[in-house]
Amino acid sequence: MSEVSAGLRRVISVITARTGLHYYTDKPALLEKIIAARMAALGCRGYLDYLEHLNDEALGDAEWRELESAITIGETFFFRYAEQFRALETTILPELLSRLRAMRMLRIWSVGCANGAEPYSVAIVLRHLLERRGEDGWTIEILGTDISTRALDQARQAEFGWWALRDLTPRQRAEWFVPVVEGRTWRLKECYRQMVRFRHANIMDLPHGRGPVGPFDLVLCRNVLIYFDPVQVARLVREMAQRMTAGGWMLVGHSEPMEQFENFMQPVRLPGTMAFRTRERGDAPIAPRTPASRGGLVSAPPTLPRPARTVRHVSPSSSVPQAVADPAREGGREAGILRTIRQLADSGAPRRAVGMCREYLRRAPMAVGVYFMLGILLLALGEHEGAVEGFRRVIYLRRGHVMARCYLAHLLEGTGAAEDARRLRAQARELAMCLSATHVLEGGGGLTAGGLLRILQDKENHDAGLLAALPDIASGLS
Repeated sequence: MSEVSAGLRRVISVITARTGLHYYTDKPALLEKIIAARMAALGCRGYLDYLEHLNDEALGDAEWRELESAITIGETFFFRYAEQFRALETTILPELLSRLRAMRMLRIWSVGCANGAEPYSVAIVLRHLLERRGEDGWTIEILGTDISTRALDQARQAEFGWWALRDLTPRQRAEWFVPVVEGRTWRLKECYRQMVRFRHANIMDLPHGRGPVGPFDLVLCRNVLIYFDPVQVARLVREMAQRMTAGGWMLVGHSEPMEQFENFMQPVRLPGTMAFRTRERGDAPIAPRTPASRGGLVSAPPTLPRPARTVRHVSPSSSVPQAVADPAREGGREAGILRTIRQLADSGAPRRAVGMCREYLRRAPMAVGVYFMLGILLLALGEHEGAVEGFRRVIYLRRGHVMARCYLAHLLEGTGAAEDARRLRAQARELAMCLSATHVLEGGGGLTAGGLLRILQDKENHDAGLLAALPDIASGLS
């Protein structure tokens, strides 16, 4: 093997180790031109020089993003695999909406979302279902992740050409999109766009405790793992299953290694496709519903009602959301680990404290208090994206957690999501009003429910700086 080919093989080995794209290991020619173009753009003298650039602490991350975007296989389009979307519309989403009606919160993860066509398609189906069922007050979180930053930029822009919309009828295209360049490009309507958020994530990070934390009620991992080594597939499927709720659903591509999914989840045969569910003791298989002959999104042109502006709004409820039971707290283990984590942070080692949080959560993924502490630590360290994920997990696991809503509102306000921030504060106010005025709020540093209500009243017309008036329990952690 020549020096050049040996260098190329080494670069390919590094790429596959990081991305998991085992598909390229015996196809060096597919990567050679991409790598050569990146080397030319950087002025690298050879493969070893390029490897040094990838490993550079200051420059490597940006180049990895460019390279990952260039090698990602991101072909997708709206309502790809119509039979799976029929299953979503007739069986999976209706079951989730019925089962979760009391808490009115649904979390969905689109793995390898590419240009966003998949999560946006789910948003369209879900919004239609909620309107058809006459249900309001749901908090819908649809997360799309991908390793390609270019694809994510396109997804956030939500503009698509005819090729991505090729399976839609003219009526559907007119109902869900607005034309940008007549006959060439269309932009998805805002009511669907606001249901989906996107973030960069490498699925290979999951076994190391990084990436989306869940829990998710529905995961779509379609045409992602077909490019991975079978040993890696098994690890990744296990990690995804651990990030799902009991009885949660997963849809995979038709060419995925099904046996790996069956090792961790229960297969459910639906008309035209196979789905998987996380195992739950006493959980009986769900009988597929017969797809309706009229009004469906996929099987026939739908008659969608005009989009309402209520899907992400949480209406005032007459009852306080019930806290999720936490076995770790009941056993006293969580309290002990929280003391240790706090001591580490107070001694000037917040990074070690973050690592301890994450390590503990890998073993005890329902530990609400540790998730809250992780959010506080990451907020103090300026890692706001991770803090948002931590507080979202707290709210999902413990619906009555007031302070997690306050901190999450503060973070979302910083990203320009003012409407979501106001919604969360309204929820915090409602929850606090259901408590005694002297009730000490969990995670509030001694703040009582009455004290919080006074703060919220004083700041009612001021979105900025709400947390400045709250006890700063993160002050000792930076």
